[in-house]
Amino acid sequence: MDETLENQNNKPKKISKGLLAEYIVFGITLACFVFAVIYFLISPGGHDGYVLGILQRLGMIILIFLPMILERIFKFKFPVFFNISIYIFLIMAVFIGTFMDIYSVFRHWDTVLHGLSACLFGLLSMCLVCVWFKNKGEISPIFLLIFAFCFSIAIEAVWEIYEYTVDAIIVGYNAQRYIENGVELVGRAALYDTMKDIIIGAVGALIAGIVCAICQKKNKNFLNAFEIKKINRKKSVEKIDIEKNENSLS
Repeated sequence: MDETLENQNNKPKKISKGLLAEYIVFGITLACFVFAVIYFLISPGGHDGYVLGILQRLGMIILIFLPMILERIFKFKFPVFFNISIYIFLIMAVFIGTFMDIYSVFRHWDTVLHGLSACLFGLLSMCLVCVWFKNKGEISPIFLLIFAFCFSIAIEAVWEIYEYTVDAIIVGYNAQRYIENGVELVGRAALYDTMKDIIIGAVGALIAGIVCAICQKKNKNFLNAFEIKKINRKKSVEKIDIEKNENSLS
């Protein structure tokens, strides 16, 4: 009996497919930003803001580990979808978009990111729903549609406020694309980039809301995938020890 229990306890724990996918995406993300640092260091020619460029790339590597650090400190586990979404968005927005400068090759990359980010934020808003509501299976699909849409649009508005503020503080930054070929645009032309981003964000938010509503209607356990779970390692260890003692006495 004791040998059987010992063999069962010594068996390696199987990693779920979702967690394995998270580890793989994390590894790819980390490799991308390490490459970004190395490429920046060895690329020929001088760099404007060399120190700032290095700090930006190193800062992104630290940011990648932030979810794990928070999980470790506060003893909880983010949903797998949450972490994977963050990693993918960092690759697309920062690594490909900024560090690899895809904007100079594909000018509509910013539009793609706004649509994608709106979808992701709409889906990630379900994490807040899980925190606020206990009976997740009873939540109305219409409520999820409205909440996901409004949450995502709110994030989009905050981002546009950020771009406006940066343009007001840093001369010539042009985050809102109101300068073209060195000339300030006026009227509707000056508003084009901002309104385009908001409209694309609204479409992405609506798609996310519809997806959440349909999934909730078809499967009442849909929101379980977005639940932030607490980890009580001490309790788990004590429970295992009690079970071992009970088994040994029997």
